[in-house]
Amino acid sequence: MEQINVDILKDLHRHAIDSGSRDEASLRDAVRDEGALFFIAEGANRLTGPLERAAFLIHRIATRHPFYEGNKRTALLAAEDVLTQFGYCIKDSSELNQQVRDIAAGCLEEDEIISWLETVVVPIR
Repeated sequence: MEQINVDILKDLHRHAIDSGSRDEASLRDAVRDEGALFFIAEGANRLTGPLERAAFLIHRIATRHPFYEGNKRTALLAAEDVLTQFGYCIKDSSELNQQVRDIAAGCLEEDEIISWLETVVVPIR
């Protein structure tokens, strides 16, 4: 299992920003809270289960907002990156965007995110 570090999180953020609107391009490398990124990477590396690690990343990135823009997208990309390492992905659904918004709003805790992931994670074909 690949260790997560700040550079990986920043790369995922760049990808999230690049997939967004052109208005966000100036925020591609803008980190709001570098300390939060270190905390998130360190915490994720302590977890060994794919769902636990993915839930931690989604929750912490979406709620702590370490970047100025693209936190929800980055959170989802980070979770998918972890799941891919284990041979899984999150199936696309109409509720995916709202679920990540709910997580960012603090409506779901990590154990609830794990339960949700259990319903939307599928093996990569």
